[in-house]
Amino acid sequence: MEHAATDEKTHHSRQSYNTVDLNNIPRQKYFFGAEGRSLMKHVAIAGSLGFLLFGYDQGVLGGLNAADEFLSTFGYPSSALLGTINAIYEIGCFCGAISVFLVGERLGRKKCIYVGALLMFLGAVLQAASFGVPQIIVGRIVCGWGNGFNTATTPLWISELIPAKARGRAVAIEGNLIAFGIVIAYYYNIGMSYTTGPAQWRAPIASQSAIIIARIAWCYLLPESPRWLTKHGKHEEAIDILAQLKGRGIQPSDPAVIKQKKSIDKALALEEADGPWRFMEIFKNGPLKIRRRFILAIWLQAMQQLSGINVLVYYFPHTLTTDIGMDYKTNLQVGAGLADTYWIFSFVTVFFLDQMGRRKPLISEAAACGICFLCAGLLQQEITPVRAKASLLFFFGYEAIFACGWLPIPWLYPPEITPLRHRTHSAALATASGWIFNYIIVQITPIAIANIRWKTYIIFFVLNIWFAIIVWLVYPETSGWTLQEIDLLYTDDCDRLFVVDKRGVLLPGFRSKMGREGDADSMVDDGSDTSSNDRVVGEKAVAKHREMGV
Repeated sequence: MEHAATDEKTHHSRQSYNTVDLNNIPRQKYFFGAEGRSLMKHVAIAGSLGFLLFGYDQGVLGGLNAADEFLSTFGYPSSALLGTINAIYEIGCFCGAISVFLVGERLGRKKCIYVGALLMFLGAVLQAASFGVPQIIVGRIVCGWGNGFNTATTPLWISELIPAKARGRAVAIEGNLIAFGIVIAYYYNIGMSYTTGPAQWRAPIASQSAIIIARIAWCYLLPESPRWLTKHGKHEEAIDILAQLKGRGIQPSDPAVIKQKKSIDKALALEEADGPWRFMEIFKNGPLKIRRRFILAIWLQAMQQLSGINVLVYYFPHTLTTDIGMDYKTNLQVGAGLADTYWIFSFVTVFFLDQMGRRKPLISEAAACGICFLCAGLLQQEITPVRAKASLLFFFGYEAIFACGWLPIPWLYPPEITPLRHRTHSAALATASGWIFNYIIVQITPIAIANIRWKTYIIFFVLNIWFAIIVWLVYPETSGWTLQEIDLLYTDDCDRLFVVDKRGVLLPGFRSKMGREGDADSMVDDGSDTSSNDRVVGEKAVAKHREMGV
């Protein structure tokens, strides 16, 4: 009944658009009158603060895992308990992503961001005030719950407010800020390592509150998604936002704004052609291969975590202490150098991700990351000072390579690969998948290092090689494709599981369209691609969808 009421409300709200007086729409100011590119830059900054917070929260505890003040407060926990303290955060993140799956469309993008920020603030306070293991575990669950809201919502909100031609760069910037957050956390921990007492670890954890407050303030001054507003009948506000995103001084009655708004309406009509969204649609393949596309989105996030990145983000200082014998201050400095490498190399995707595509970086970098783990593991088989330093070189190489593709692409690919109708749910489930596999890795790593040591890295070598093969076989290229055209990757001649031919060459129908037929200037999530070709593609896909009875 609730879905039916929502559908009726949406249908009514779409009809009411025809009664909007374009010359008398109330105008609002966002971020002190910013419009056009300036407004979009502030949207990007607000979104980036969320991922800066994500990186900081990961890096700060990674640097504290070897701190004596931190360990003594919690009774020098065993490897298993230390793993739980670190990993339970990911369980919270998983719950946050699932919460977005359940209520995200109802709340809207900004409210989800506010809920996430509030939960992270409460979690930070609980952790910083902890005097025992139960309290810090609760604090990490609450903080993670908030970050789950954050990471499942922010990419959608950004992509619904900026042009499609910049979607790769926008998400790459988010990845860059994750890395920069880790850098900040490490250098803060280095500074605090020269102090004594509980403040050595409490201050770094509590300080993330400043980023949370800045994020809330920034988002408060920025608009909601025009697509979400349109879907919920708030047409005047949606038109006003579209006009301000177009450029300074653009009026709601401008033809370009009206064309954009009609494109959103058309995309939403196609999205809702089969009635209210139902959970069981995830498990039905149909002519558009919905189940397969959900699996691709979910598994890519899982592969990102299983590749071993958080072995280094969370436990690099711990590894330097237990396996290589460095003192705490020295291993923090080496860890900061590793974080610097991660951040610096993430700039490659900021400038070149759309030109690089999606498949090539994922395939080549998974293989290269695997080789780095293989070499590091073999060098640590019999530790000597020279071998230890040589293994560090391969850890640095791994982080540099990972940052050039595997850092941002798994966040970008799920919204690209799924139809508009399923995008919110696909992004939430893919994010949840990433967090649950993140939990597994963070939980078992200290146990594995304590028991099988160098063989831990051999396991990640095998996983990375396997991931390279999986991407090569079944993941199509999505760069340059509009959202409506993505459906063509699963219809007619492209309706096949493997995307390469017998020689291993990517088939023409699955190749990048970057630089061909013009880049989309539209709002990617608004579905506002205005070319007649894309409208035909979208309508053809929906017609086939109905014809097959999905």
